[in-house]
Amino acid sequence: MSEIALQLVLGIGLLLFSARALVKLAEKLPSSFKISPLFIGITVVALGTSLPELAVSAVALMRNDIGLAMGNIIGSNIVNVLLVFPIGILIGKLRIGTTKTQRNALILIAVTALFIFLNTIISPNFPSGLVLIISGIILTIAEYNWAIFGRKHEDSSKMKHLKKEKFTLSEVITLVFSAVGIVAGGYITVTSTQMLSTITGYSTTVLGLTVTAFATSLPELFTTVFAQEEHQEKLTIGNILGSNIYNLLFIGGIIDLYRTKTFIPYTDWVILALSAILFLIVIRKYSGERVSKWVGIILILCFLAYIYWLSRIRG
Repeated sequence: MSEIALQLVLGIGLLLFSARALVKLAEKLPSSFKISPLFIGITVVALGTSLPELAVSAVALMRNDIGLAMGNIIGSNIVNVLLVFPIGILIGKLRIGTTKTQRNALILIAVTALFIFLNTIISPNFPSGLVLIISGIILTIAEYNWAIFGRKHEDSSKMKHLKKEKFTLSEVITLVFSAVGIVAGGYITVTSTQMLSTITGYSTTVLGLTVTAFATSLPELFTTVFAQEEHQEKLTIGNILGSNIYNLLFIGGIIDLYRTKTFIPYTDWVILALSAILFLIVIRKYSGERVSKWVGIILILCFLAYIYWLSRIRG
């Protein structure tokens, strides 16, 4: 037991260190490339912090454990909205954007609807996986084009005052190692938490929705904490939006490429949809404003209710 606990501490420590390094480097990207911090959060940071989900889902697929693979990404999206987002609200002064953030919140709703449709109405198969992955590629290209357009229009005055910083080779290497550290830390954390949780007797789907979902969301959580400390609120919002979108499109697409239809309770799909809708409601209501602290408290209470429901109903 002590060895497993030490392994868990090691994994979380590696995640903490790597996420901190990733955020510090991501802060330089907007000024280096004269591009919106939201775009960096949605793409570069989001892809980096989603690597543990990819690692866990890939290992689960190799073990033919579809329940764990699907539960992991569904649970991670729910955790990002009901835990990571409210922590960002409570520890900082999170201001919601009026244009790009609003658009990407609507995109998250569309992506969530597409993912649920392909996995419930249409039997998940190779074409479904291709649709999700191609959609992810198209969306990434569109995000880049929108960022370039914004640089010349709504963000033009802000970009003019940004002092351009050069990205050194050592920083590029550090960026790569940070991503590797997140993957390694995520894998170690997930493996150790699975070992600690085997005695509970929960199914791997429930395990994926809770333990591994929380563990693989630690990079998003740490990134949110560090971004708020550095007053990088756009990185916080962008990271949550991007992580949830890419979890469904890229990691969900990879799962659908290789899996046959496996029963996932409809309640899981409903909660996934409701969490995305709840996130959109907050984003729309507080457009151009700072989110009230009581919203963060309500979201955390929803998270606790969700965990209680899983333990009582699905345990």
